[in-house]
Amino acid sequence: MPSFISIVFLVSFATLSLWLLFKDNKEIRKYFGTAFVVSFLYYLAYYLLFPGPLGYFKLAVGLVMLFAGAFVLNAFSGNKILFMLLLGVSLVGLWFFPEIPKIPFLNSFQQSETKGLDASFELLVEMKPGKSAKDIDKIIKKYKLKTEPAFEVKNGDITDLDDFLVLDIPENQLKNYKHIIKELNQSGQVDAIEQNEVVTLFEPQKTAKRQKGKGATYLNDPELDKVWTTQILQLDTLHRLLAQKNIKPRKKAKIAIIDTGVEANHQDLSANYSSIRAEYDEDPQGHGTHCAGIAAAVSNNRKGIASFAPSNDFVEVSSIQVFTRTGGTTQRTIIRGMILAIDNGADILSLSLGGPSTDAAQIAYRAVVEYAAKKAVIIVAAAGNENDDALKKVPASVEGIIAVAATDEQNRKASFSNDVSKIKWAIAAPGVNIFSTVPGSRYDYMSGTSMATPYVAGLLGLLKSIDPTLDAERAFSIINGSGIETLSGKRTGRLIQPMSALHQLMN
Repeated sequence: MPSFISIVFLVSFATLSLWLLFKDNKEIRKYFGTAFVVSFLYYLAYYLLFPGPLGYFKLAVGLVMLFAGAFVLNAFSGNKILFMLLLGVSLVGLWFFPEIPKIPFLNSFQQSETKGLDASFELLVEMKPGKSAKDIDKIIKKYKLKTEPAFEVKNGDITDLDDFLVLDIPENQLKNYKHIIKELNQSGQVDAIEQNEVVTLFEPQKTAKRQKGKGATYLNDPELDKVWTTQILQLDTLHRLLAQKNIKPRKKAKIAIIDTGVEANHQDLSANYSSIRAEYDEDPQGHGTHCAGIAAAVSNNRKGIASFAPSNDFVEVSSIQVFTRTGGTTQRTIIRGMILAIDNGADILSLSLGGPSTDAAQIAYRAVVEYAAKKAVIIVAAAGNENDDALKKVPASVEGIIAVAATDEQNRKASFSNDVSKIKWAIAAPGVNIFSTVPGSRYDYMSGTSMATPYVAGLLGLLKSIDPTLDAERAFSIINGSGIETLSGKRTGRLIQPMSALHQLMN
């Protein structure tokens, strides 16, 4: 249904049109004239006093529509039946496409402040402790907002995540976006407000070539000759050392792939897979399955490839599906996925995703990182594929998360990888021409910081299985201290070295 001001516009349009139609009948004309003047002055005053985003522009376009439309109709005033028919059609059209907000071209300008936000719930609001939606009820009713708890957590006593709400702003109230935020901040009931941004998948980059590795002598996985990282990460030697030293896990570490889903019954994943929800156990896009294979493919099973874990006693991989089939998600959805993984016993969260860091505080991400830290959960996130500053991306830039840059076969920063030199905790892993699992129990090459991230997650899973007390700070200290310099220096951070990291963990 149109907003009240849209209905005022319809009244102005109808009365002006009828005033012109009955221009020869002074008695009837004066009623329509009076109604037009009253409705028009109200319409004019509304936009002059409460312009909102692009209000003056909307007013100008509205005036053109009002007068041009009425005078075009006046051309048919000689045939009153046709005139009334055209007027009726015009009013019905304007009822379903009221005023400016429903015109797509103009809508993109009008909603510039909310562009890039979730259309269902635009705002994440952290209420003050002990406060709830009831405490901002006046604002909710005034702007016809919809609200619900943003997150559900198992241990609400150790986090502020359960203080967050999401607010949905109706389309006809988007013009009041700034007013809503101002009134919320002035209410005294709110600690922080941030935008619930739309986040896209870090799409795999084009694979230009497929460089073969030298295979493995200790491992029997037949496709390892297609995995060039086997040598640079000393995969074969790592497995031999774990066997010779009889290193056993003290727990089975769970790596949660927060992505597009994972094909649970893949021949090279199923023995290492642990389901959180059945609907996450398929992968319509293939991205999550590729990441899962890098992190936790079954090793030494005479199938496909291998991971750092020598057996399924060390790690298991789980899936949290946060992307739709079209590849979109939101900040809230990602954080909900992170919470779900943490509350289901994940030890490592692997996020090959991200979006623009437009909010300085990133309050909600910080809250989930703090929640993870209290449960000794380690989070790694892709730096991004724009050849830009990773500080502009979340969640990679959030303090307490390990950001991962991608390197190529020459140990340089991959051409697409974002620069992590301004990130406090940053590390590098191979991310070009990576051969891994894809749906259909198949394998394929992909490139991206998305591929580098699960290498780090897989290594941390191995270390966590051997030392369950490992937390994020110590984990980064180990993989950074044991890593080697790349030819791109601080732009990538140090390249992970699993053998050295294992030695440092145990010494």
